[in-house]
Order: sequence, then structure tokens, then C-alpha cells
Amino acid sequence: MPHINLLPHRELELRARQERFNRILAGIFMVSILLVALIDIQVHDLVSSQRIRNRYLESEIQQVTKEIGKVNRLRMLRSHLLDRIRVIKRLQTRRSIPAHLFDQLTRTIPSGVYLTNFSQNAKGAIVLKGVAQSPAKVSNYMRRIAASPWLADPLLNIVRTHSVGPLRRSTFIVQTQVVDKSAHMVHRPSRSMRP
Repeated sequence: MPHINLLPHRELELRARQERFNRILAGIFMVSILLVALIDIQVHDLVSSQRIRNRYLESEIQQVTKEIGKVNRLRMLRSHLLDRIRVIKRLQTRRSIPAHLFDQLTRTIPSGVYLTNFSQNAKGAIVLKGVAQSPAKVSNYMRRIAASPWLADPLLNIVRTHSVGPLRRSTFIVQTQVVDKSAHMVHRPSRSMRP
């Protein structure tokens, strides 16, 4: 039988397979390098866009913080103005009290009683000092104070009776409170006149 040598043919085929394998391996290597490069570029783009978003958010947060500071300052200013308005309203409603006080002081004094001094102490009580012809006149004066719509809670501190020549005089000190009717007033809307 004739003998055929297939060794060179097998070597050629092995080399061709080896070259094909090397080409496929190089192609896979190139594709993987390309994929890694594309993934790196994509990740870099994502990181840079996230940094841009972060910078934008930080700038917006700073603006919002400034706005919150302005709002807080406006709230403090509003609170201060509301406090001032309350004080002004309270003063407006209480501005007639001195006139009523002086009016009641003159209306409640009976004959035979004279005031020598009046003042207001630290607690807001009115301190009345005066001279009366007798202790009965002082009692009458205290009853008149108790009946007054603008004065209340009369309290007799001192009564001293002494003689001045043939006359007897009683010096007294009475404390009373001013009734703040403005605190109890109810503001009702005015009704319009019907034609």
C-alpha cells in the first residue's frame, strides 16, 4: 500500500487554526479594550454630569438658605411690628382712662373732704392723700369710690385725727384701683344705615 505523508498538510492546517485563533483572540482583546474604553468614557460622563448636578444643587441650596434667612428676618420684623401695633392699640384704648380718672376723682369727693396729693404706685394703684372734717366723711368717700364705675377696691391705709385749734381734722391715705373698661370692651362692626 502506498504510503501518503499527511504531516505537512496537518501542520499547515494547525498553523491556519492557530492564526485564526490568534486573530479571534486579538479581535476579542480589541473589542474588550474598546468596551472598557467606552465604559470608562460613559462612567466619566456620568461622574462629570453628576458633579455638575451637585454644583447646581449646592448653588440652589445656598440661594434657598439666603431666602430662608430673609424670611426669618421678615418674620422677626413682622413679630416686632405686631408687638408695636398691640402696644399702640392698647395705648389707644387706654388713652381716655386719665380723663375718666380725673372726672371720677372730682365726682366722688364729698363736701368736707379735700385731696392734698394723689399718685400712682409701682403696682398701678392710685394713692389718694387728703384731709377730711371727720372719719365719717372718709367712710363716705370710700363708699363713693366703691360705687364709681371707674374706681374699685378702695383700701384705707391711714386715718389720723388731730385737732387744729377748735377744729378736728382727719388725714387719710386711700388706695384704689382704676377699672380698665377698655380691656372688657367688645368691638362690634358698625351697622350701615339702610336707605
